[in-house]
Amino acid sequence: MTVVEREPLTRGRVASTALALIDEKGLEALSMRKLGASLGVEAMSLYNHVANKDDLLNAVSDLIYAKIFEAYGSPDGDWREKARRLAGSYVHAAEAHPEALTLLIDRPGDTPGGLQLMDRVASIFDGVSDDLRAPTLAFSAVSAYVVGTLIQERSAARTEADVTRGPEELPEGFEAVARFRAALRTMSVAERFDEGLEAMLDGIEARYFS
Repeated sequence: MTVVEREPLTRGRVASTALALIDEKGLEALSMRKLGASLGVEAMSLYNHVANKDDLLNAVSDLIYAKIFEAYGSPDGDWREKARRLAGSYVHAAEAHPEALTLLIDRPGDTPGGLQLMDRVASIFDGVSDDLRAPTLAFSAVSAYVVGTLIQERSAARTEADVTRGPEELPEGFEAVARFRAALRTMSVAERFDEGLEAMLDGIEARYFS
């Protein structure tokens, strides 16, 4: 008789499977029972690796942070390059897991991954300014832009049919809206994001670090 050796259950495997379920079904559909079924174990077995569902969500968010750090790589370059790469890595991870976006923006920042993210943010401004107020304000501005962009993209994806309607479908008097939408469609999401980020970094450099 052949004995099939089961892959051991770990916190990382639990988090990875939970993230896959979130990607497929959405965050609201995640339950300990469904997660246990996906892993081939009873739900109670999960509590050997996560304290409760809240801790499970912390583990999933830390897994996404790990993907951000992997994409970010070594924190080399000047502050603009580091800010650009960290913002891009954050957006890439969020776009890869859109159903888990709220885990990145709503969860407390004192998990291991959240603290590591803030450590990398702080290191962006090493040697740039001795006044912590300037980098703190810069971080607030960039993070608001990045998160706002992600929320806007998600909303646009859900209403894609409305966004892409032709000008003939708009009520009379909204020709400017039709032209504006047409102009938006000439640029990719990545192009709009990169241009906006560069404008943001230009403003931060001129205001705080020049």
